Amino acid sequence: MLTDHRNEYELAAAAAKRLRDAGFGDAVVAIQTGSGLKPPGLTGRRTIEWTDIPGFPQATAPGHRGAIHHGMCRGAPVIVLEGRLHQYEGHAAAEVIRPIRVLGLLGVKRVILTNASGGVRESLRAGDVVRVADHINLQRADPLSGAHDPRFGDRFVVTAGRSHDRTLGRYADEAAKELGVKLHTGVYVAVPGPSFETPAEVAMLRTIGADVVGMSTVPEILAATQLGMRVLVLSFVANPAGVVKADTTAEAEVLAAGAALGGPVPRIIEGVVARIAAERG
Repeated sequence: MLTDHRNEYELAAAAAKRLRDAGFGDAVVAIQTGSGLKPPGLTGRRTIEWTDIPGFPQATAPGHRGAIHHGMCRGAPVIVLEGRLHQYEGHAAAEVIRPIRVLGLLGVKRVILTNASGGVRESLRAGDVVRVADHINLQRADPLSGAHDPRFGDRFVVTAGRSHDRTLGRYADEAAKELGVKLHTGVYVAVPGPSFETPAEVAMLRTIGADVVGMSTVPEILAATQLGMRVLVLSFVANPAGVVKADTTAEAEVLAAGAALGGPVPRIIEGVVARIAAERG
C-alpha cells in the first residue's frame, strides 16, 4: 500500500505535541535502545508508555518495552526510546520510523541508535561494540517511499557521508577510549527478519562488505537523516552471525548477551552525552 506521508506528518505532529505538553521538548539528544540493551542512567526520570502517545504503534518484540523516558544525563536533558518497532512484527515501514519522526518534530537534533547484531566480520566476538560508519539496506523497503511531504525534509536525502555524523562518532571514540573499551568501526547491514541468517547468507553478506547484521536501525537512520538530525549508531555484537547455541533460541541468546555483556553501551552513550553538554556550553 502506498504511504501518504502527509498523513504521517499529522500523526507525528500530534504525538510531538503530547510530548511537548508533558515537558519533554527541551531534550538535546534522543537515545533508542536495542534488544536487551539498557538505557543510560537518568536523573529526574519521567516515563510515558507508548500506549499513552497518540499514533504510537505497540512494540511486540521481546526486549522492547515500548516506553519513552525524559530526564537529565551527564548535564543534558535527554529522551530515551526504550524499544523500537520492526517490519517483521507486521508494522509498515512508515510506522517503524514514526517515533523518530516524532522526536524530530519535537526539535531533537541528535539521535543515538543502538541495536543488537550478529558479527559478520570474523574477528568480532560476543560483547564487542561497533560504531557504525555506514550501512546497507537489504530490507526490500525504503520507509521514505510514497506520497512525499516536504515538511519532513527533502525526498532524496542520503548522500555519501551524511547519515553518520562524524562529530558524534568522534565523541563515541573518545568516550570508549576513556572507559578502556575497544570500539570497533564497521558497516551494518539490515535484513528483513525474523529468520536469523544461515551460514551461507553470512558468507554472502561478508562478500558485500558487511561487518554486522541486524533487522532494524536503517529505517530510523533514513528518517533521522531526512529530518536533518545528527546520527550515531552503536551496534552491540550479541553473537557471531549464523551461529546459535544448540540449547537456546536465537532470540533468547541475544537478550541474554545484552544483559550479560552490553554494559559498555550505556556507558559510552553517557560519555557522548557529556560531550554534547560541554559542546552546548
